[in-house]
Amino acid sequence: MTGTEPRDGTHALLWPTVLLVVSALGWGILYSFNRLATTDGIPFIPYVFWMGTGAAIILLVFGAVFRTLPRLSWEHMRGYLVLGTISFGMTYTVLAFVAPKVPAGVLGLGATLTPILTYPAAALFRMDRFRAIRTVGLVLGVGGVALVVVPETSLPSRDMAPWVLLSFVGPVLYVANALIISWLKPPPDGALPLAGGILATGAAFMFVVMAATGQWWWFEGPMTDGDWALAAAAGTTALVFYLMVEIIRLAGPVFFTTVNFMIPLTGIGWGVLFFGESHSYWIWLALVLMLAGLFLVNRPAAPRAKASDPAS
Repeated sequence: MTGTEPRDGTHALLWPTVLLVVSALGWGILYSFNRLATTDGIPFIPYVFWMGTGAAIILLVFGAVFRTLPRLSWEHMRGYLVLGTISFGMTYTVLAFVAPKVPAGVLGLGATLTPILTYPAAALFRMDRFRAIRTVGLVLGVGGVALVVVPETSLPSRDMAPWVLLSFVGPVLYVANALIISWLKPPPDGALPLAGGILATGAAFMFVVMAATGQWWWFEGPMTDGDWALAAAAGTTALVFYLMVEIIRLAGPVFFTTVNFMIPLTGIGWGVLFFGESHSYWIWLALVLMLAGLFLVNRPAAPRAKASDPAS
């Protein structure tokens, strides 16, 4: 091994790390955009529809320019449909619905739960095996949730606790999405076409939901703060979905999961900046427990020693 190899490896991860930080800032600010738009009077279902539509248009235009539009084979369309419906349509509908009712920084804590909950789900369906260290991480994550919703003084109002629990449906949907995709095994695709296909099908799903519920809404009159938040959310969604695919392509899915360590912190930071939010020590303790649980769940399993290994 030469002395340049570790440095080369470090350089190889430098650009993905930059993208990861940008991605975390983007995911974190979406909680604040959701709150700004929905508290300004935009109904949550049309909000998600227009956010997905705007993001899809941005990515499809770039895809047309660079000649990397989504592929229309059944295998690709099936992947777009599952990812767009669950990871965007359903998940963002839940987050937009609870956005006016819970501080944006508290909603950001849910990001830690996706990898924590993926572990028991994968083990249950025999896609992974139970490990003691990961089980401890799961317990810490559940303990963090309890610290958010159980103590009387953890939230500004006790009436927020049910809405916080409802917001955690979002991480559960992400887990279901990951398991389904692992079963379907969609063919690989580039970042632009995959992200564009996901958001286009997600927006189409939300159009059906909007039509079924009769929650029609359109930009009317001069642009308000909520309208600008919606426009910003559309651009940010296009960016973070593109970055998600690109980071996974460059550095792998395990590297990308580290974004979940940063999203709660960026979500809290943006909440402070936009709304002047402050949090009780229960919330900070919950964050510590959740991040510790995330760390333990994400720890790779130690390789088994071979029979010929002298150390065995």
